[in-house]
Amino acid sequence: MHLDLADARTYAQALEGCGSVVYLYHGLGTNKAYTEREAEAATGIREAATRAGIQRLVYLGGVIPTKGCSQHLQSRRMTGEILRAGSPSAIELRAAMIIGYGSASFNLVRDLVVRVPVLALPPWLDNASFPISIDDVCFALTLALTLPLTESKWFELPGPERVTHRELIQRLGELFGTRVFKAPFGLLTPSVSSRLLALVGRERHSLVSELVSGLPAALTPHGPNFWEYVKKRPERSLRDAILSAIADESSRNQPSPGTLDRLRIRGQSLRGLVQ
Repeated sequence: MHLDLADARTYAQALEGCGSVVYLYHGLGTNKAYTEREAEAATGIREAATRAGIQRLVYLGGVIPTKGCSQHLQSRRMTGEILRAGSPSAIELRAAMIIGYGSASFNLVRDLVVRVPVLALPPWLDNASFPISIDDVCFALTLALTLPLTESKWFELPGPERVTHRELIQRLGELFGTRVFKAPFGLLTPSVSSRLLALVGRERHSLVSELVSGLPAALTPHGPNFWEYVKKRPERSLRDAILSAIADESSRNQPSPGTLDRLRIRGQSLRGLVQ
């Protein structure tokens, strides 16, 4: 079925015969009006889902800091609020950086350490978060479709380890032989940093600047924990997730055979949980 979020006329046909929806849309970095488009699309999907009799919406959002929330994280929070305000039961999962091939935020870090042999990092990278493997995100999204909840809820979806953004860059630097100075370099503002990252990386400057704008805030979870709720925990360590993302990037097939095998095994364990 064809679905164009810019064309509400396609919503009904795309949802026909569906019982649940996983909603992943994020217009980050397209243009300055992306927040309005995100709100309009979320409202349209929510209303179309109600008319189609959808029972469950699952949305992958972002961690919302208690102070200094950037525009793109505010937009993710608004999208979650819109989806949870409808008739279908909506589950919002709030994740920090997703470690996996194709993740824009991971690409920023990977490109930086691969293409710049010596790095001096600003002090605002000392804020922390809980990065999470794409494997664990897929598992959580699928499991959220089956939760026996009638009301809408949101959960934090943290990875297994708390690290600062500086520590994450240092770990990647160790893998690629990049020297990262320990002392912070205070002259690099988020605005200057985003321009430099756009020069050395593969992502558009409009997207980079939005992602970087969220880094000066602490992205640590502060709400209900999804893993605690379902009595599970993320299985992939940060190091394993990084190594898998790097391996996937060099694979001829996407997803790589290794990723497919891991997801197949996780899928089998998930079937055992929901039967």
